[in-house]
Amino acid sequence: MDVSLHLQQRLDTKLALTPQLKQSLDILKYSLEELEHFIREEANANPLIELKEEQNTLLEMAHVSTISDSRTEMTESFNLLLHVSDTDDSIETYLREQLIDLKELTQREKEILLYLIRNLNELGYLDHDIEDTADRYSISVEKCEELISVLQSLEPAGIGARNLAECLYLQAIRAGDAPKLAKVLIHDHLEDLAEGNVKKIATLYHVTNSEVEEAFSYIKQLNPRPLNIQSTKQQVIIPDILVELIGGEIVIQINDMFLPQISINSYYEEFLRTNASGEVQEYLKVKLSDAFLLMRGIKQRHKTLYKVTEIVLQKQFCFLQKGKNALVPLRQREVAEIMQLHESTISRTISNKYIQTPQGTFPLKMFFTRGVKNQSDKEESPFFIKGKIKAIIEMEDKNNPISDQKIANILLSEGIPIARRTIAKYREELGILQSTKRRVRK
Repeated sequence: MDVSLHLQQRLDTKLALTPQLKQSLDILKYSLEELEHFIREEANANPLIELKEEQNTLLEMAHVSTISDSRTEMTESFNLLLHVSDTDDSIETYLREQLIDLKELTQREKEILLYLIRNLNELGYLDHDIEDTADRYSISVEKCEELISVLQSLEPAGIGARNLAECLYLQAIRAGDAPKLAKVLIHDHLEDLAEGNVKKIATLYHVTNSEVEEAFSYIKQLNPRPLNIQSTKQQVIIPDILVELIGGEIVIQINDMFLPQISINSYYEEFLRTNASGEVQEYLKVKLSDAFLLMRGIKQRHKTLYKVTEIVLQKQFCFLQKGKNALVPLRQREVAEIMQLHESTISRTISNKYIQTPQGTFPLKMFFTRGVKNQSDKEESPFFIKGKIKAIIEMEDKNNPISDQKIANILLSEGIPIARRTIAKYREELGILQSTKRRVRK
């Protein structure tokens, strides 16, 4: 009896994810561009759906406290062409053209790869949580790693790397002239090289100093930035959320400017009500139900996106006034608990969404950061720590730059214990060279 009950419970859990629920979850994770494409696909397949192309209003407007007459201000402040360069060549187009030639990939795999490509940052690094991608497409983390390897096999060498070491390593393994020692040094000893510990490495691997220096010279000529931002066209970013501070209050609008309005075709609706019978009636009933499900799914997407944004901005209010350095640590789990939703729902909601704020336009996921605990057991955000690192380096003696270890020691003296490797990571993300390369040459 217990076994039967257990099996029944498991069966019910599996059946809970109906096609309707799956569509609702898919709509939730779509960006504005993806949602527009999905709506048009649904309209092409459903004769009961009519699209009104001219829509210049926002579907939803909501705010933390009541403020009137803000719609015009918000619409006028919306900047569509946020990031466009002068050239017509885009890295996304270049990478997509390479995917076309990979005949062994399925259409689904190419779709996931395109999503990964869209998550490359301006340097060509893959700035995305692999578990989020796996969850988004219901695949294993291992499968996601396989597809990242495919992305990393494309040109230019180093594209899709998750960090500097991986970027250099991808270039070294592809090149035919890389010294054997170079790959080992990239993988395990970049910090030692940065600190000039040539003798230590030579002793460890029983090689001469000159062999280490030769490998180091090779590594230095590799490209730490797979993309040259000046030579590529950045994507046009259309924010999903528009935010303003008006009279010290947060005003949020869900951007629906570029989505066609959905309505029901009056001819088929009337035909269903008066003349349809048999198979035709059943077909039209299904299509009518699909149309209503689509409209409800879009409404639910906007409602959830608004509510998540409202909670996030209440937590990150100081950001709206002071910028990135004022961000505080925030986990998706915290928002999920407030909304009484599963954490994966929050992940879908923020995935691939952009928010336009008084401080600029950013990925919504940027507002979720893990903190570094200080000695008072308070968490400091990575942006705050990056600001501290930048300030320390700006004040250093240019003839005697401060090493990453010394920066770590300074922060420790201020009550922030942080590893040297983390300092190096944050410094690289700030685009600041290591100390040996910052020294002013006389």
